[in-house]
Parts: sequence; structure tokens; C-alpha cells
Amino acid sequence: MAGKKLEAFREWFTPRKRLWAGVALLVTATFGPRFYPSINGYWGIFIAPGIIFLCNARNPEARDKR
Repeated sequence: MAGKKLEAFREWFTPRKRLWAGVALLVTATFGPRFYPSINGYWGIFIAPGIIFLCNARNPEARDKR
């Protein structure tokens, strides 16, 4: 059952959604400490997933001309 849920999530989480999720996480990590400086240490957890989502947003199959 968990396999079906994972496959459904993978189909839903398209490269375009990964791109926007990565951008949102990096924007949150950038502007969060400016708005809420008292919890500055927690904003670093948004940087790594944001970069990973941005790097994985590229879809090589869409550009393949075979």
C-alpha cells in the first residue's frame, strides 16, 4: 500500500512543482531571518532541500529529441 502512495506522489510532484517548491524554500530561508530574527538558527533547514529540489527540477526526458 505504501508503494502505491509513493508512486502517486511521484506522479503528482512534477518537475515544475519541484522547481516552485525549491524556490519557495530558498525564499523562505532568505527572507525568514529578516522578518523573524529571534529564530534565526532554524532557517538553515530550508536551504539544503531547496537546492535539492531546484537541482532535481530539470527534466532531461522533456528535452530529449530521440
